[in-house]
Amino acid sequence: MEPRRRVVAGLTGVAVVLIVVGLTAVVFDPGFTRDGKATASSSQTALARLSSPPSSPSPTVRPTLPLASGSPGTPTPTVSSSPTVSAGPTERSTGFAQQGDGFVYFAADGSTIPVIPVTGLEVRIESGKAHYYALASNKYGLAPDSYVGDFMPLVSMGQADGSSAETGGIVLAGPVVKTLIDDKLASIATDPDRWIVALPIDIRSSFASMVDVSFDQFGLVGLSNTPRVVVHFSGSLPVVESIPANGGFHVLVEQLGATAWQVIDPVRLGIAEGASDPAHVMNQLVVYGSGAPSVKSDNAVDGKVTLGQLMLKASGDVSVSLVVSGNVRTALDPDKVLTVGDVPVFVASS
Repeated sequence: MEPRRRVVAGLTGVAVVLIVVGLTAVVFDPGFTRDGKATASSSQTALARLSSPPSSPSPTVRPTLPLASGSPGTPTPTVSSSPTVSAGPTERSTGFAQQGDGFVYFAADGSTIPVIPVTGLEVRIESGKAHYYALASNKYGLAPDSYVGDFMPLVSMGQADGSSAETGGIVLAGPVVKTLIDDKLASIATDPDRWIVALPIDIRSSFASMVDVSFDQFGLVGLSNTPRVVVHFSGSLPVVESIPANGGFHVLVEQLGATAWQVIDPVRLGIAEGASDPAHVMNQLVVYGSGAPSVKSDNAVDGKVTLGQLMLKASGDVSVSLVVSGNVRTALDPDKVLTVGDVPVFVASS
């Protein structure tokens, strides 16, 4: 950006001196490069190693924003030693960029979405995406430097007050999800309440499309007012196992009313009707959808499978409800979705 030059009336010799001094200030101003674009230095940290960060022009005044981890940040503007008058609004490239000791995603609408750190993992920006890798100190039993998942910026989630917030989403491998679920269950005091929904859809191929997580009372056909969490997305995505204590899975595709398919855990077939089994509450989660599934006939897998095991691919919405045998339904609110901070966790296909 070329600074605007002032026209000064006066003696010819004085004018020449002023012009020379002005040009020298521009050439040696550390806030400018040869092509006149503003630059800002960046540093690598132990939390996140930057591979190929998207470059974007830095404005003359740069406030420091709060970090993704939630630690407070105080705006501290830094003013260039040679302030200039901008010829127009500064444009910022869409994509990930380093900010402080973390990363943020600059959305096309101008909003900023922080990349949420996960304990034992680090974030690297590679080929325009935010990947998670295992640190040597991770508690998930993963090999150091192994790929674990992605941060997906274009994800919104319904909030307890009925609003929706663009939080982003995290897609993580089974071992990480299992530990996060175990930690969450350990913090719940009452046995019947010890269940949590890790969203069973691998959304990594939807990087450029919006994914919405919402809540309503219109779940399974035949079970009126069935609370559910529903994931809205475009295209066809993998639906995967998300229950750590599973006994396999049964895919049912008989077109049950408006529900094209359902997946149930075979463990629930042995649970008595009319009540939630405290030892197997999560086995009573039902996954279902109204879009066309990739499988055309029922498929039963009896025997424990790993988290992230592919069950089918589905188009349209995918829903999850806790349905106890005997048609007893349990409320499913945003606090029952597995999150890191306020960011929902999806299970990566293995």
